[in-house]
Amino acid sequence: MSKRQRNKRRRKYFHRQTAPGAAPGVIAVPPESPPPVITAKRYSADQMEAVDVKSPEQFSALRASGKVLWIDVRGLGDARILQRLGEQFNLHPLALEDVVNLHQQVKVEDYGKYLFVVARAVNNQAPYETRQISMFVGRDFVITFQEGAADSLGAVRKRLDDSNSQVRKHGADFLAYAILDVVIDGYFPLLEHCGDLLDDLEDLITDHPPRGVVREVNTIRNMLRTMRRMIWQHREAINMLLRDSTDLITAETRTFLRDCHDHTMQLVDLLETYRETCNDLRDVYLSAVSNRMNEIMMVLTIMATIFIPLSFITGVYGMNFNPKTSPWNMPELNWFYGYPFALGLMAVVALGLLLFFRHRGWIWQGRDSNELTKRSSDRPTASDSETEESKQSLG
Repeated sequence: MSKRQRNKRRRKYFHRQTAPGAAPGVIAVPPESPPPVITAKRYSADQMEAVDVKSPEQFSALRASGKVLWIDVRGLGDARILQRLGEQFNLHPLALEDVVNLHQQVKVEDYGKYLFVVARAVNNQAPYETRQISMFVGRDFVITFQEGAADSLGAVRKRLDDSNSQVRKHGADFLAYAILDVVIDGYFPLLEHCGDLLDDLEDLITDHPPRGVVREVNTIRNMLRTMRRMIWQHREAINMLLRDSTDLITAETRTFLRDCHDHTMQLVDLLETYRETCNDLRDVYLSAVSNRMNEIMMVLTIMATIFIPLSFITGVYGMNFNPKTSPWNMPELNWFYGYPFALGLMAVVALGLLLFFRHRGWIWQGRDSNELTKRSSDRPTASDSETEESKQSLG
């Protein structure tokens, strides 16, 4: 990733939409956000219904007794829809303002009748960015906002379509847990990808240290540092849900939240391990480069040692032996092409030395760190369904 792309990504995540001094609760949608795509599902233990939402005025009418309503909004390009949702579900304007400000940290806020949760889902495809997911959790409804058109909650929809799923047998709090669980488990494929990259780097460093390997290690290390910050924030948010005395989270759901908390601890352990591996690889690379430089200097010293006395002898005698005295005395002085022959001999010796250095790998290394990028790009990443299957196997 180029420096310009990194700066562009930083500006995206730390650009506030509202101007300094603006009134609180102002909904200023990001200019690059796509038009919202709204999906609604209404379900109970024995029934699941997908509702077609045609206008914002339908929101309040979707709530039905004994059923849980899930409204998902992908894209934040229309402030009117957010305002109508806030009016019909009595959502606080400050919370709605945080929905459109995409630089929010992971957090949980209690507004009495509902909880406001902010999570960050990771993108398992390059350039590996995080996307904000804002969620309102009430007694019988869950409203989620995703900043882009991409769907990060496809695994939850798939579970809802299964009549035997535990999500269908519980309330809105369990749906919120399922969403958080999918978000957190989404970090596992990316961590596995980083582990594979580190394995490839270790092989390259051990076999033949490529140029630019420190840059690759620093890129992975920065990625791990960003993920570590995200995971710790999720860990603290889940701790708040576990410790909070609100009755919006049932005791059974708290049991599942503890499992989600365990996943965050597993991620933290992996992150710490990989960060230490990055430091070790950097040290190994520097040691390998130092050792290789010592080997090069040893060979060059030997060559210089051999030619120094020869150069001394030629310097003393000047190599000006009279060819008339003996045919063995510098016959090249009488050649018609003697001077071009000397220049050609110099060029051949210089070229031979360059080829020798190239063969030993001292210059013009043919294998760069781009090989690592090509090898890693051919490795498939886990999809949402694979992530969900791995989670169920762990659970």
